Amino acid sequence: MNISRSFRSALRFLGLAALGALVACGGSGAGSKPAAVTGTGSLNLAVTDAPSDAWQQVSVVLKTASLRNQADQSWTQVWAADPANPASGVVNLVDLASVAELLGKVPVAAGTYDRLQLTIDTTPASMTLVDDSGATIPAADITVIDPSGKGQINVVIDPSLQVAAGATASLQADFDLAHPLSIVQETVGGVQKVVLNLQVRHKALPTRIQDLQFARKLGKVTAATTTGFTLTDARGATFTYGVDANTLYMDADAKATGTLAGLTVNAYALVASNLNADGSLYARRVWYAADAATLPARTPEGLVRRVNAAAGTFTVFSKAIAASTMRERWGGQTVKVDANTVWTFHTTVPMGQGTGPLADIWRGVRVDVQLDAAGTTATAVNVNNAHDEGYITSVSATGLTFGWPGRTQMPMAMGVRFGPDDESGRNWPYYQNPADAAHAFSWWYFGLPSSASTVVKDLQDTAAAATGANLPVMGYANLYWDTVSGGWQAYQLVLAPNALPVATVTRAYTDGPAAGSGTVGVTFRTPFAAATTNPLTVTLDYAGDLQTVVEALTWNSSTRLLTFQAPVDHAQWAALLVPPAAPALGATRIWVRPVKNGAAFDWHAYNVEVFTSN
Repeated sequence: MNISRSFRSALRFLGLAALGALVACGGSGAGSKPAAVTGTGSLNLAVTDAPSDAWQQVSVVLKTASLRNQADQSWTQVWAADPANPASGVVNLVDLASVAELLGKVPVAAGTYDRLQLTIDTTPASMTLVDDSGATIPAADITVIDPSGKGQINVVIDPSLQVAAGATASLQADFDLAHPLSIVQETVGGVQKVVLNLQVRHKALPTRIQDLQFARKLGKVTAATTTGFTLTDARGATFTYGVDANTLYMDADAKATGTLAGLTVNAYALVASNLNADGSLYARRVWYAADAATLPARTPEGLVRRVNAAAGTFTVFSKAIAASTMRERWGGQTVKVDANTVWTFHTTVPMGQGTGPLADIWRGVRVDVQLDAAGTTATAVNVNNAHDEGYITSVSATGLTFGWPGRTQMPMAMGVRFGPDDESGRNWPYYQNPADAAHAFSWWYFGLPSSASTVVKDLQDTAAAATGANLPVMGYANLYWDTVSGGWQAYQLVLAPNALPVATVTRAYTDGPAAGSGTVGVTFRTPFAAATTNPLTVTLDYAGDLQTVVEALTWNSSTRLLTFQAPVDHAQWAALLVPPAAPALGATRIWVRPVKNGAAFDWHAYNVEVFTSN
């Protein structure tokens, strides 16, 4: 049985959770009992994810959210979807790239909380899965793994969440679609089969909390003052936004620039917002109208799917609003740019004006757009996030290069561009602006519970070790617009697990020699132009802070059933990880990470996926 597609390619693996991989050091303090506190604070509760090239939509229904008090281990429900409104808990995880979906600002008793529990609707029919080609996965082909039996997902909050009386705290839950257990996609017998076992983790807030941006919110204005307004959304949650001289308004009735004074009670508004340093909400952009039906049919915010430089357009995969029901759907919207289009990064960093900056966006960049009165041409484009990812072909003291060894340039047709043009050499200097220390370059390894490093020499050594082993060096870089050079520079780099293409087990797994781990022998094909078969000893960890996840998929050609086991218990590894008797009936995928061992590097498996057919 031939496997036609994995649930992620090596490149897709990076983009899904890199933005949330920076995890603060330090324990949660679960072994201690803090002193009791009194009073009530507020909590901004948000869910997020990051880009995926594999999916256009992964929509699930959130039902409740609860917090566990660290002092007495008691649980308190802090949020619930409206049971009378089935759409109130729907969240498209793929849409939450570089932004967070704010579920609500909820009152919470002052105290210390060490666990978050989310419940979701695990019925496949409640979910909408649309792959990158636009194909919707039928509910009959979706299997949901629910170990709790109640749709409960428990999340460790580390470091623990501190809620102070009279103050506002913020908490992000990241649906980690990159996790090897979250979503597995295989095409067997010509049919796509998907297994969901959604993994959620605590996502650290940005160093500058003002950099946290929320997905747009649609609702009715219930209060308005000279300094802000209050909105009630379709879930029944209320949000109070502050404004200032930089807030942009659009009067959708007049199809012209608006003002705060036009934002009256009972009007409908669509709001793009950030957090202030004190946890309060700040409205960046506001569209308003007397009737929700007058607001734009599609909110021009989302991931760029394609750029047509010759035509002066780009296409955004964005959330659309059905005004009559306030329900959401997703689809593509083509936006024109002209000589008057103003471009910014993170709202305040100027990028230029006109059609020229169109060359500085590509597939996967997230933007929000201010449209003209006709609703077709951008008067302003703000880049929420820009990133690049792929093979790292060189790492120097001043910058890095993404490319594809053995290839010269990404194919182009009709002026349509799906990524940075030159695959053989996309050079990104490290961002080192002395006036902006908050965005100075740093790097880390995906999945490790450690803080970022600023030591470029260690990065160079790690990349050199992978190159020496004929392994592809994979990375995901967040980019920042440098106004001095007028271009993108890398300020965060995440090294991803290295995918071993066409891996075959040649020596069965055995425990040892080190405690808590064992090894397996494999061969793999390099992805380079002069591809060769290379042997490699891979270490699997069953103890420690980053244990190997082994998963097994078996396709029964008689019953036409796909069975999924994850994680496979360590006791079963020796029987599962053996040289295949018939290579045509099985395949192994392995992702490894470099671990320094003295002056050399060993290769430890992050994930092993074994597929067999009988």
